[in-house]
Amino acid sequence: MGKKQKVQNSAIQFISAIRFCFVLAYKASAFYTIIRITCSIAQPMVTLSLTLIGKAILDLLVGENVVSNKYVALWGYIGGELALIILRTVLQKINIYIQSVHNELIQNRLSVFLMEKSINSDLELFDNPAYYNKLSACTIDSMAMGSLFWNSINTVSALISTAVSFAMIAQYNVVYSILVLLASIPAAVVSAKYTKSIYSLSLGQINSTRQINYIQAISTNRNYALNIKFYQAGGILLEKYRRIWHQLFAERKKMNRRRCATSSLLECLPEVAAIYIAIDVAFQVMSGTATIGDYSLYYGLATQLCAAISSLCSSSMNVYDNQLKINNFKDLEQFSNRIKDTGATQLNDIYSIEFRNVSFTYPQTNKQILHDVSFTITSGEKVAIVGTNGSGKSTIIKLLLRFYDVNEGTILINGLDIRKYKVSDLRSSFTAYFQQEPNYGFTIRENMTISDNARADEERAIKTATYISGAEEIVQNAPLGINTFLTRLFHTEGIELSGGQYQRISLSRTFYKRHSALILDEPSSDLDPEAEYNLFLKFKEFSAGKIVLFTSHRLANVSLADRIIVLENGAIIESGDHNTLMNMNGRYAELYTYQQQNQMPDFEDK
Repeated sequence: MGKKQKVQNSAIQFISAIRFCFVLAYKASAFYTIIRITCSIAQPMVTLSLTLIGKAILDLLVGENVVSNKYVALWGYIGGELALIILRTVLQKINIYIQSVHNELIQNRLSVFLMEKSINSDLELFDNPAYYNKLSACTIDSMAMGSLFWNSINTVSALISTAVSFAMIAQYNVVYSILVLLASIPAAVVSAKYTKSIYSLSLGQINSTRQINYIQAISTNRNYALNIKFYQAGGILLEKYRRIWHQLFAERKKMNRRRCATSSLLECLPEVAAIYIAIDVAFQVMSGTATIGDYSLYYGLATQLCAAISSLCSSSMNVYDNQLKINNFKDLEQFSNRIKDTGATQLNDIYSIEFRNVSFTYPQTNKQILHDVSFTITSGEKVAIVGTNGSGKSTIIKLLLRFYDVNEGTILINGLDIRKYKVSDLRSSFTAYFQQEPNYGFTIRENMTISDNARADEERAIKTATYISGAEEIVQNAPLGINTFLTRLFHTEGIELSGGQYQRISLSRTFYKRHSALILDEPSSDLDPEAEYNLFLKFKEFSAGKIVLFTSHRLANVSLADRIIVLENGAIIESGDHNTLMNMNGRYAELYTYQQQNQMPDFEDK
């Protein structure tokens, strides 16, 4: 690509960035956008008008202006100057107010955009560090994007001020205008270079920045406090934080030091040019070829031109900086979803589930997690899937709910490929408890109803869900009952629960949701044996006539299943009810016997 083409591309990108700024601002608020543009254009015109009035007053005082009544003219000039000063002050105050309100609207629009992007992204993207880096960069950038539109307006305002000042000086002496303009170019070039370099450096540091943010977050998180204190890991975390931070700081410090040293000298050049113009006009005044007012006017215009060019360069560089950030937002679009929601068939009730020769490998990995898996579940059947770590139990659930699509084979519901159904319909037909199920810092009610917020029978459904999960006692003992906050993050009467109690709240959320098929992935990992036994008895009664698919590393519970599927290395090696598998004396019997003898650790899937 030639130099000319690069310049053209840069100009196109710059204009595109300006356009992005104005479109973003206008969508946030058309009214505030118009007001801010009007104020920003009016302000430099007011300043230029004051400079012209200043010249007129000086010429009047020294007798250069011949008028019929000097006093009337003087009062007229002073009145006009006072009116312009008041107008400038009012415009400044309006702009400050409008800017603060408008920036919040812009910030909110960007925050909602990032939330929507994250919420609507495939689960696969959350396994991709590059996606996380880009999302983190945009989140950081969004905090600084409030000034994005302001810089764009400043660019337009400074451009107008530069053009007018240049034209007025050029009428007197075109060399003056060109001199100030040329003196400003080196600083602008250097500023552009370092603006790009500094932002490129920040993008290169984003992964390390995420690390120190993570260390800071867990160091102040209650969930990690006990573990950190017990293992006396605070020193290790601080040392890791300091080591990464000092490395990042040293790189940024070096870059900023070079920028400061270079730009400090170059930014003095326009001021030197303005001083030269002032001296030259002063000599002309002394020789009688110029007036005192001319000195005031052209020195003022030269100073204003320097300031306008400096502002133009600064705001343009900020827009250029924002252009890189804008590109960062646009780059998020390269992370597209693989799950295509093209299905049109309506799904009401689930009567059968079939995995037909399914094989699967997670994106960006080489290890095949499932290999030629086939099984069928029909209405009223309760099927347990067991296996050691990494056998693929949780992966089957993720594929069934279309968090990922299979590489080979087909998954069918009611005899139809699941891709024929809308994703929302598919997931609405199930309720599920996932491993590492989170709880939210909201009320107990909100933690339950978030799974199905359109239920008309909310109170009855809550009562049923807490009964099955065993969370009734938690709700009864909570200070504000069902409206008590989990954790004390947002309310002084919030409650802190044990791991088993939190799991019961999560299970309540699962059972609250209306469904025709139930999925439970390690639903009793934090429960004591009695609570676990009661849970399985209750959900078996609750789910009568419905399809149930569950995993459990405690094999005593899976004996309640109608059928047990044993996975090993991603393949089904055994299938049958408990008695059949025990009589086979195979892998299931081996694992079951080990657990009965308390010789084998829990089998948790990843």
